[in-house]
Amino acid sequence: MTRKSVVLLAGLSLMLLMMAMVSGCAFRDTPASSAPCWGTGDTEQATMAMNAADKDSLSALRRRVDMLEKRVDDNAKLADQANMTAQKALKCCRGDYTVVATEMINFDFNKFTIRTEDYPALDRVAAKLKEDPDLKAECIGNTDGVGSVDYNIVLGQRRAEAARSYLINKHNIDAGRIAIRTMGKEAPVATNDTEQGRFENRRVKIDVLGFTP
Repeated sequence: MTRKSVVLLAGLSLMLLMMAMVSGCAFRDTPASSAPCWGTGDTEQATMAMNAADKDSLSALRRRVDMLEKRVDDNAKLADQANMTAQKALKCCRGDYTVVATEMINFDFNKFTIRTEDYPALDRVAAKLKEDPDLKAECIGNTDGVGSVDYNIVLGQRRAEAARSYLINKHNIDAGRIAIRTMGKEAPVATNDTEQGRFENRRVKIDVLGFTP
């Protein structure tokens, strides 16, 4: 039995109980010296009063049942929304997503400042996130091969944070929609033996993510 059926059945039972109480009032046991429920006056007037009381009680019960039914419907909608949110969060944790788009920005040696020529790439990411509020982004910081592993882990983190801050501050993207990660120098896309190769490795990769149903 669904929650809605339980609420409606409870309301109907309460309605029938109230009707029985109102209509049976004159027949309940009373001491000999006490007056009947409706008194000893005009029977027709008493009957009219009883009918009015019945109608008022039924109307009040109907309103109560309608209100409970609406609450059940509202709670069901909230439960569905919460379930959808939980499913998306679970998919995110499992990596169950599709890369909708990817943008790449590069950095000068030993820097984590966004270059003006890379603004358009970040602007395109922001535009996609604004088009679909269910999309998220992940900024992955990388470095060239110069320097220690620990130093480059921190530098990659700062580059990813710089890209994230641009999206938040420039485009008002909610911070909760943008994850950051650092790879340091562990994921080169080009050789570290040339300046051009090192420049290509000094990058932040921004993946726009859409969760699959």
